[in-house]
Amino acid sequence: MTPRMWFTLVLRYLGASEIFTGLNNFVTAYNVHAGYYASSASALAFVNHGVASAAVGLIVLLAAPYISARIVLPLQPKREEPTNTEPSNV
Repeated sequence: MTPRMWFTLVLRYLGASEIFTGLNNFVTAYNVHAGYYASSASALAFVNHGVASAAVGLIVLLAAPYISARIVLPLQPKREEPTNTEPSNV
């Protein structure tokens, strides 16, 4: 795999991780609303964080190839060594 492909893979992992964080915020918002969890923040605050995390995660997940194309330089083609018709005397 090329460095650009590795960077794209890492960006997609970070995007998926952020989506799961958003889902966790939605579950916490439900728990606060249902009274299973006491928090100084309201359920609406957790919903806002959930929407923001899910949106950022989705953008990073879908735009990973474009982001990595802007950041990581493409590989240069390898130089071909000249072929000798004479056998080497090694």
